[in-house]
Amino acid sequence: MGLLTVVSCARQLPTQASAARPRAITAPRLAARALSAEAIVLLAPGIRAKDVASAHGAEVLEGGDSRLAALVATSGDSDDLRVALEADPRVLSVEANQTLSVVEAHQKSWAFDDGLPTLQNTLEQPAATVLGVAGAQAASMGNGVRVAVLDTGVDPTHPLLAGRIVTTADFLDPSNTGAIDLTDGLDNDSSGEADEAWGHGTHVAGIVAVAAPNVELMIGRVLDADGRGDVLGVAAGIRWAVDNGARVINLSLGTTATSHAIEEALEEAEEEGVLVVAAAGNRGTDNPTEYPARSRRAFAVAAADCDSRPTDFTSYGPFVDLVAPGVAIRSSYPGNRYRLWTGTSMAAPWASGTAALLLSVHPQWTPTQVQARLSASASPLREPKPSQHGKLGAGMLDVGAALRPDLVAGSDDDDQPVLRTPR
Repeated sequence: MGLLTVVSCARQLPTQASAARPRAITAPRLAARALSAEAIVLLAPGIRAKDVASAHGAEVLEGGDSRLAALVATSGDSDDLRVALEADPRVLSVEANQTLSVVEAHQKSWAFDDGLPTLQNTLEQPAATVLGVAGAQAASMGNGVRVAVLDTGVDPTHPLLAGRIVTTADFLDPSNTGAIDLTDGLDNDSSGEADEAWGHGTHVAGIVAVAAPNVELMIGRVLDADGRGDVLGVAAGIRWAVDNGARVINLSLGTTATSHAIEEALEEAEEEGVLVVAAAGNRGTDNPTEYPARSRRAFAVAAADCDSRPTDFTSYGPFVDLVAPGVAIRSSYPGNRYRLWTGTSMAAPWASGTAALLLSVHPQWTPTQVQARLSASASPLREPKPSQHGKLGAGMLDVGAALRPDLVAGSDDDDQPVLRTPR
């Protein structure tokens, strides 16, 4: 596949470019498993998964947490196991496990190098300029706010991320301390590409850091290098982020089916005052819609180019809350490199980073208040397709406008503005 050299923040959807990838062998929990045969159970408080499994002739697989587990029948039919579990009063919900993936997987949009891979070009890229990031950072740098990026992991030594990561967890391979963005050199999902999503989490986390330089990053690895994860890992990752102090969770992943376990985790996040930002998806239509973006408990972000024109590839619909730049976004990439990537996965972290800026100034704000500021300060979109009208939320994210009230002394907001300086 030839190298693409598109460098502008335009509407096209670049495809994968070749890149030398250091090999790091991992044994992800997803390997050689039939997810549909697994029963994901949410247990009542104080109930042990192994006790429930023993009563139903099942075994507990690795992963999950104290209330969330994957059970598989040791004999008999998986459907029969789920029926029996549904009748067990100790089990609050049960569902077949399923795959979630990076939202770029459907269009095979992968990272590419335009020959200008520098930190300076990353910080001064067209998207950051159009959004007014520098002006917003005069009011806030994101100090004291934890943002959880649940994705493929990260390269923790990358200059854009080093020193910003406060805690990590790997929900696919617990032996991978540091939630490292790993490859195995294999085409595990039979897509015709090996490790095609490698670097996705590093890239997404870098965008958050560009928007909010002093943010505290929490890294949860819930997707493998092919961009695949499952309900167990994503739900457990959300619960982990909430339990460890996240104020914002970025989910640049999705599936077309809903999940009881993930929805329960989203509800817990909502109750604890955690804003969950989700990529709207790259399906180029309003049907099917991506989950968890379409959950009412998530803040869904669609993609536009740097001229505020909605892209042809972005998903849209009544579930979308906001639009942000998602074309040829430059960010961190494993091996201390910088790459461009296109998709709503890249749009979502601009909103996550902006939310961190706001929460640093207004630590008592609820997710609803953050969403209200983001929506109220949004700018109009240009030339949406007729089918997109009324289905792209409040419009284009404007980071500078979102923070502008906090540059004015005597603001009538809930809190007085608190100016932040870099570490």
